[in-house]
Amino acid sequence: MSGLRRATQEKLDHILDEAECYRALALACEDEARAFRRRCENGSIVSPAHGAFARTIYWESLNPREKALHIIRAEAARHPSWIFRSHCAALIWGLDVPYPLLDTTSIIAARPPRPCIIAARRPSPRDEIESVDGIKVTSFWQTVSECLREAPFSYGLAIADSALRRTNQTRVNLMSHLEKTRGYPGIRQARFIASYADGRSENGGESRVRAFFIAHGYPIPELQVDLPNPIEPARPFRVDYYWELSHLLRIAGEFDGKQKYQDPAMLRDKTIVDSLIEERQRESRLTLLGLPVLRFTYEDLSQPARLDKLLKASGISPDRDAAQRWRDQWRAVTHTRY
Repeated sequence: MSGLRRATQEKLDHILDEAECYRALALACEDEARAFRRRCENGSIVSPAHGAFARTIYWESLNPREKALHIIRAEAARHPSWIFRSHCAALIWGLDVPYPLLDTTSIIAARPPRPCIIAARRPSPRDEIESVDGIKVTSFWQTVSECLREAPFSYGLAIADSALRRTNQTRVNLMSHLEKTRGYPGIRQARFIASYADGRSENGGESRVRAFFIAHGYPIPELQVDLPNPIEPARPFRVDYYWELSHLLRIAGEFDGKQKYQDPAMLRDKTIVDSLIEERQRESRLTLLGLPVLRFTYEDLSQPARLDKLLKASGISPDRDAAQRWRDQWRAVTHTRY
């Protein structure tokens, strides 16, 4: 490698290293961008947004949430006047935004008149603008309101639950915050979603499964219930869902997201194998209480027929009239402007 090529490579590596430290895409001037684009041809570099780059191996290690945040941070650095809102702002505020809402191409392409994603224009007089880590965003509760006014029920419930969990507030508090956006398009939908919000839900997957129970007329379980540990009484078991349908039929439910087997903070210095073994031991002890344990995954959410079969096979039956009432109410709040 010639001295010039080596110097160019060192410069590009330095730019990429700094971007990775900031958890953003690397921005480059025209000369550097040309050099990056040449490396895109051999696959070592990717360009998820125009004029913004990342090492391929680094980019592919990111989940959709992290990819969206990398793009947002890069665009915020490139356009300091932009105001991020709706699902983008929710990400910046640390809320649980379901992956299907994180279409990174919509973030890249967003321009007025699509202010629900990114606003490059001046904010309206009613907008509340704050700064989070140097990025301009709509205020926390304005962001929550925008998301609930736009999102499908299960996605909105995940965001609403995480807002309550993050702020340690109640459903009543959420309703009060929504009153500040009275008269906005979609506010009836937002109130409807908020009426089911529960901050005890620990992640978006749990919220979306609960949304399925609600929409399909299944009994709504208690959340995050402590059950006795027959082997170690001082360490009770906590389950995500708990149904007590009769004195003879009690069922526990758990949502299995990949995060608890991939996130170092959740593994707490354990290996994935250790975590899996611990989970199996925990479940085997729950069976000593005579409790069947239902396990739900993100894959189940994409196959509602499978979820139906699982619940019915466990003795949990839907109330068809309740499901129809829910559908009628949802139709009423989504087919009106206010």
